[in-house]
Amino acid sequence: MKLRARHPALGVATSAFAIGVVLAGASALAQPPPPPRPIPPRPIPSGSTAVPEPPGLAPSPELRAHFGAEIATRLLRSPDPNERLRGIARAAATKSPEGLALLVRESEATGAARRDARAMIEVARGLAGFISEQSAKTALVGILNAPTTAAASRPTGRPGPRDFTLDEAEHAARLQLARHIAAIALASSGDPRAYESLIAAARGSGAGQAAAMHALAMSPPQHAGALGAVTLTTPGMVRLAAQIGDLRAIEHVRGLTKSGDPLLRAAAFVALGEMGDMRAVEAATAAATDRDLRVRAAAVEALVMLGGAERAKHVEALIGEDATAAAGIRLAERTFSPGIVKALAARAIATADPILRSAAIVALGRAPLPLAIQALVELMKNGTLHSDIASAIARSPAPNAMAAIEAMAVAAPAATKRLGARAYVVRVLARGETSAKLDDLLERLAASADAHDRAVGVGALVALGKRALDAAIADKDARVRRAVAVASLVDGPKPAALAVLLARLATEKDEATREVLAIGLLEGDPDARVPTLTLVERAESAAADAPLSVLALARRGDDAYSAKVDAFLGSRDPIVRAHAARGLGLGAYKDAVGRLAAAYAYEADAGVRRVIVGALAARTADATAPSRVETLRIAAALDPDRVVRSIAARAAAGIALSAPGVRAIRDVAWLHLAAPDGGAAPANMTGALERPDGLAVPIAFDDEGYALVPGIPPGDARLVLAPRLPAYEPPKLP
Repeated sequence: MKLRARHPALGVATSAFAIGVVLAGASALAQPPPPPRPIPPRPIPSGSTAVPEPPGLAPSPELRAHFGAEIATRLLRSPDPNERLRGIARAAATKSPEGLALLVRESEATGAARRDARAMIEVARGLAGFISEQSAKTALVGILNAPTTAAASRPTGRPGPRDFTLDEAEHAARLQLARHIAAIALASSGDPRAYESLIAAARGSGAGQAAAMHALAMSPPQHAGALGAVTLTTPGMVRLAAQIGDLRAIEHVRGLTKSGDPLLRAAAFVALGEMGDMRAVEAATAAATDRDLRVRAAAVEALVMLGGAERAKHVEALIGEDATAAAGIRLAERTFSPGIVKALAARAIATADPILRSAAIVALGRAPLPLAIQALVELMKNGTLHSDIASAIARSPAPNAMAAIEAMAVAAPAATKRLGARAYVVRVLARGETSAKLDDLLERLAASADAHDRAVGVGALVALGKRALDAAIADKDARVRRAVAVASLVDGPKPAALAVLLARLATEKDEATREVLAIGLLEGDPDARVPTLTLVERAESAAADAPLSVLALARRGDDAYSAKVDAFLGSRDPIVRAHAARGLGLGAYKDAVGRLAAAYAYEADAGVRRVIVGALAARTADATAPSRVETLRIAAALDPDRVVRSIAARAAAGIALSAPGVRAIRDVAWLHLAAPDGGAAPANMTGALERPDGLAVPIAFDDEGYALVPGIPPGDARLVLAPRLPAYEPPKLP
């Protein structure tokens, strides 16, 4: 799992599987709720023939197409951008030459698609329906290579509907989505000329390069020579050849290891390693001492992938040199030797870079050698590294790791005992190993009069299934109740556990604890235990429990708050949008499918699209709803995200997303907060951990800045810290 973090003041130290990154600026939860962006219009699905018909006479297909094209033309002339979007969808729905001509016109430099990124997306999808026509392919190439332009806007003094545009970042993201759709459509055509256009874009440095590379990887060209000496002239194209495993290109790639361009040479060595070409071992061994650092690192990477006999020696050398240390540490996670362990330990001691030091500790934690644990124990003498080291030992495959954790338990400082207890919980949950000594430690901590000790001990016992949730959540200290609430996540959202949390929420007075108890809303509160007005208040609070409150409000399906749900579905915060969509998918709104389809139409965030398509897939009672069918069809064929395409394809085929009775894989997030000056984190700190499945779970950090979050699905996660305003200090008078 990878972890990203956002907060203006605090650094984040994370587990051996999660490297924290501090980003500038305040987090989304730390800001007042931004003004909602407008919900996109509910477009006429591409491919539909639902056009008005004169009474009494069913028109012929030709008349229907002509009539539809006239409506599209009229809509496209409207000053209202939403009307123009409907005009584009209508033109695509006609499936006629007139409709194609309109789409081509709108894609040109003077068309609406160049002024409105939503129109660009709609045109790209419409043209995909005409992919057999050369004019459609030409227009798609134009979209692929279209430069990123500023979002259009209408002067406020001008009459007519406001041409609303989103901020520049979202405008650019939507343009990129349109390029991806265009590239995928071109690749799906199988036309050699379309592939030539994609390869040209991929070799260039224009706006469509990334989209073209992605489409070529999705649907590699099948005709001979597509990836040959003429096209394999950039590092990106070499990487593409390796990614798709085109063995026809392997000889050309081998030749590039002698190129005068160091970037090409480096790309060639990595590509040969990925292709498994054992003939490259000799050349890579020679290049492992190349003068160019990029070539040297790439050659060693090839040796690691190919299992070269001298790989460990060269990885050790990379770690020992400042300029290549990061590359060497990355490779150290894939090959092990006593020399590498010593080099990692030396680098962790010598470097002043906290990210590099943390990476070295992570690599030591993944080495199966007893020497690695000995090195980590020695590094524990540095008090600032305790969190990273304890997390690394907790997950280590080395046989002496449990003994190292037990040694923490008998150490004199109370803080070290608590650290050992946390490490033990992770080891039990991640590796299934147990220790009688550490079980006794947890019981002693749980019985302590010190609430700090008790929070660690009781939380651990709940996570390990040795203490009942309903009894533990009644502890007199709020810090213990928070730890218990987070520990309840260990087995996923079980209805009984959620009910216990919501029952406690009804009487809880401590604000930070109330945020964490909102974990009980993970399933959207189907029994309506939390009052709707409370959900509205918490959803607008920007606190850690806001996303789950949005989910529960959307699921409730209360028509009185339908506009509020739409505002959340149109929020500028992708976390909020995702939770509103998830709630709609679970809820009772009769038009939920249409609203989800409209939200998908121009959604630029892949994570939000995953949630939307998953919500549509879950609504099997609406399996034949036209907007569901059409959205799933579009997503399965044209969405650039692999997960979205998979979910949509399975749902369209009527296949369940997960097999019944299969236990989901769960992990544990190890989080630690510290102020930049090394001081303690603020008291009662809360945040939301956005899990790989898109759910933002409220969590709390203990007095030492630690939080163990069990039950996390594997994948990337993100930490968003809730706002904590500094205490007011009056200005000092001169």
